Amino acid sequence: MVLLNNSTLGNTPFQKILGHNRKIYNSWNELSNVLENEGYLSMSLKEELRRILAQKNGCQYCKAKGKPTHQFTDEKSSVCIGFVEVYLKMKENIPSYIIETLKETLTDEELIELITFTLFTTAQQHFGSILQIGVK
Repeated sequence: MVLLNNSTLGNTPFQKILGHNRKIYNSWNELSNVLENEGYLSMSLKEELRRILAQKNGCQYCKAKGKPTHQFTDEKSSVCIGFVEVYLKMKENIPSYIIETLKETLTDEELIELITFTLFTTAQQHFGSILQIGVK
């Protein structure tokens, strides 16, 4: 069932729906490009985090892009994956000791990127779920 027809703006199914509002589309894509590309955390780690989030956030389009690979075993990756798993269970009720634990391994820049990426990706996936993007 199509809840919204595609706009003429965008390349992906997500972008074509978001494209109904050009200002949001442009700003969203700008932040998406910053967060999804190489930053303080690697693109490959962020893709793994996206895959983990997709399994619980209900977006069929996001799930179809692949399941977690479970290939990341270094300390920094394990801490980031652990945070995402805690976030999926506790949402905004993350205890301060979790952040303190993250700070033992991550720089402040990495920590902010991790949390921002997690929340931004969750918002994208919830958007896709609500509008049933990718559901035939």
